[in-house]
Amino acid sequence: MITFDANILFHAGDERARDKRQRSAELLRAAASQNNAFLTLQALGEFALAAVRKGLLNRVEAARVARDWSGAFEIRSADASAFETALEWWADERLSYWDALFVATASKAGATACVSEDLHDGATIGGVEVINPFSTSAAGRLAVHGLKV
Repeated sequence: MITFDANILFHAGDERARDKRQRSAELLRAAASQNNAFLTLQALGEFALAAVRKGLLNRVEAARVARDWSGAFEIRSADASAFETALEWWADERLSYWDALFVATASKAGATACVSEDLHDGATIGGVEVINPFSTSAAGRLAVHGLKV
């Protein structure tokens, strides 16, 4: 299973960076059609907030798009175990708190990879490989996790 960070959701709708928009939208469409991905509640919330803060959408539009994403994918949320893991990773200075919670939630929900531009490409955290979708090796690495593009 694969999950997507908020930045990929954001890029999928951002006309200002056409290459990133095209790649992000392509990956999300493929994942939705292949039914091998989920989104975290956190990523959806972060997407909506960033879309408004960066002037991509107004609040009503951001809420609509977040709801659309939630209809296209299964949604997973953090639980107490993910919270404890995130606190540990944050305290050890491995990740920022919000990145730690995202990856811990992904790990607890069974993801083997997360697609993110912000986390360290190639790192494996809690059994979850970080894949930057804009790297030259992304397609092959995503295929290993079941996403064919």
